[in-house]
Amino acid sequence: MIGISRTRAVRYGLAGAVAALAVAGSGVTANAVTTRETAAGSPATVSEGCGYLGWGKYRHCDGGTGSTVMLDVEDFFGGLFRYCVGPGTTNLQPVIRWRVTGAWWNGGVRCIPGYYGPA
Repeated sequence: MIGISRTRAVRYGLAGAVAALAVAGSGVTANAVTTRETAAGSPATVSEGCGYLGWGKYRHCDGGTGSTVMLDVEDFFGGLFRYCVGPGTTNLQPVIRWRVTGAWWNGGVRCIPGYYGPA
């Protein structure tokens, strides 16, 4: 892959897989009522938004488990940084010098919330 980082390629590959699953599963309606009832009872529902919210904010929806996750955070110049977040919304911008343009889970769990430096 010329001109694209491995992390970005993985991110785009995962986004494509999620989109394919969404299209494939769009005809399945048998569990739709159960899914809506489960989402309504959880602390953060899909309508509130989970993941990167824009403007340097990231919401970790943990379903009430209290888990923490490690993120890759990208700045305006394409630099990657590691940041661990707990449940709820975290402002990533104050620690990273340049404008945050994206953040995604990199697979890490059970970390101590805070900034971990460049990736």
